[in-house]
Amino acid sequence: MEKDSYQDALDRTTKEVNEKVPQEKEIWRATQHKDFSRNICFFMWMIIHGGYKVGNPWKDIEGHDHKAGVTESMDHILTRCDATGQSLVWDLASELWQLKTGKDLRPTLSEISVCGAMLKGDKGTSRLFRIVVSESAYLIWKLRNERLDCVLTNKLRYGKKALEKKLVEQTWKKVLQNEDRLPKELTRETGVLVGIG
Repeated sequence: MEKDSYQDALDRTTKEVNEKVPQEKEIWRATQHKDFSRNICFFMWMIIHGGYKVGNPWKDIEGHDHKAGVTESMDHILTRCDATGQSLVWDLASELWQLKTGKDLRPTLSEISVCGAMLKGDKGTSRLFRIVVSESAYLIWKLRNERLDCVLTNKLRYGKKALEKKLVEQTWKKVLQNEDRLPKELTRETGVLVGIG
């Protein structure tokens, strides 16, 4: 997404909730909110700057199966993709949010991106919103990347940077759902790896 159009979407989202359009510096400052860990700050900054490799860079990678049949975008990964387990993560986040507010929680990419600047009731509720939304989005992103672990064993593509197949198999042994039904060579599978059965 172009920076200007993305900035407009962020402005609209924040205005809908906060009833004012934030200045651009407020949006950027919100990515570094004190309620965010260093990893979350970096993650939020990268989302807003379009810094993650999603979509077209992956279309020609051998072994990368586009499970959803669409070109990946950060919006798709964090809010719509079935392969990443995002639906389960948002279901659990929504259950927690409903305990606090009685409302459902299904944030858009814009809401995720500006969660550090959004006001949701009192200070405690706003803080919970920032933490739940940012951590949930980050978890979905990490789950998506674990799915790619198998793809990264391709020595032709990644050369010296390729992961050893044995290391990937040792990493995921005893933590996968239906492990007994997985193929002998796990690294040929590119589905979602994580899940305790």
